Amino acid sequence: MKSLKIAGIVIGALVLLAGVAITAALNSSVQTWAVRKAVAGQPGLTIEVAKVDAGFSAAEVTGLRVVQAGLTLTAKSVTTRHSAWAYLTGRRIDVDELVVKDLAVDLRPAAPNAPAGTAPSGNAPKPAAPTKAATAAKSEPAKTQFEGLLKQAVLPLELRLGRMTVNGRAELPDQQQVAFEIKGADIAAGKRGRLEWTVDYSDSNTGAPIRAVRSTGTMAVNLTSDRRVDLIEVDTTAAAMGPKIPADQVKLLLKAAQPKSGGDEDYSVGISLVRAGKTENLLTASAHFATAQRELAGNWEIALRSEQLSALLAGFGLPEIAANGTGKFSLKPDAGTATASGSLRASATQLQQLAPALAAVGSVQLKSSFDGSLAD
Repeated sequence: MKSLKIAGIVIGALVLLAGVAITAALNSSVQTWAVRKAVAGQPGLTIEVAKVDAGFSAAEVTGLRVVQAGLTLTAKSVTTRHSAWAYLTGRRIDVDELVVKDLAVDLRPAAPNAPAGTAPSGNAPKPAAPTKAATAAKSEPAKTQFEGLLKQAVLPLELRLGRMTVNGRAELPDQQQVAFEIKGADIAAGKRGRLEWTVDYSDSNTGAPIRAVRSTGTMAVNLTSDRRVDLIEVDTTAAAMGPKIPADQVKLLLKAAQPKSGGDEDYSVGISLVRAGKTENLLTASAHFATAQRELAGNWEIALRSEQLSALLAGFGLPEIAANGTGKFSLKPDAGTATASGSLRASATQLQQLAPALAAVGSVQLKSSFDGSLAD
């Protein structure tokens, strides 16, 4: 009986100790200290956090700041609703919601009076001269075979992301800025996920031909049950704004598909103009990658009338152009061979937009029929 009593006391003490350890581990102050200690002392990299509060079903990081050469990244907060148990038991990343608020990326060059340590010291030791083997390795890089765009698009872990929201801005050099908002949903194996975005670019420089650009779009990503990306579709439109630029939009459609794992892939691209609510095709192209022959083959068609982009090009100070043609092509990336055939008619007018002296030229006309190949 006495031994049972002692055993009970020991077990109770261990349970109490485990409870204290878990409580301490889940304490925000302890987590913040642990994270700060873990990320401290990284060469050339500074990571700071104001507070970390993580649990088994939710987490929040506030005051995140990352500084590296030429880049400063901050975020007001990063919050998740997740299942830690899914990762601990099956190495599955299961996130109901991910929210990143006020993400800021600063790509502007550092000020001349930046703190010491941000630039190399004049007394720093010079790097050793490269060896002959290293020089040979650089001059003859290893060749990698082209196996399609989607063959390597496989998630390393099982992932489920129910919803995602990211908003923020990017500071660019020369008084330019980009504000963005990205949303996502249903990113998971066996589902067709979706990303959508709104991006606003602005230039505050006086006399800038492009004062702003707005781009909106969506991307569909289909994941198979074995975590393979077998389909990507992108649909985006963009409109530039400036003192001489019309309100027309340019629409871009992209698609890449690999119906069978390790099999052939199909690609397509389309560029069109949206004017007064109507869509006019400018360029279309499609290609098929045959894995057995390791060959990419396809065709293209361009139909650009001079009046379609004349106002837009004039706003940029460029000549008017027109082009019409069709053709086929094939490419073997591994062998370094290519073939192309087709016909193209093109013209350029208003050449004085490039230089006043070209006004005497008037216009340039091009008519070409071609059928050729390239090797090595």
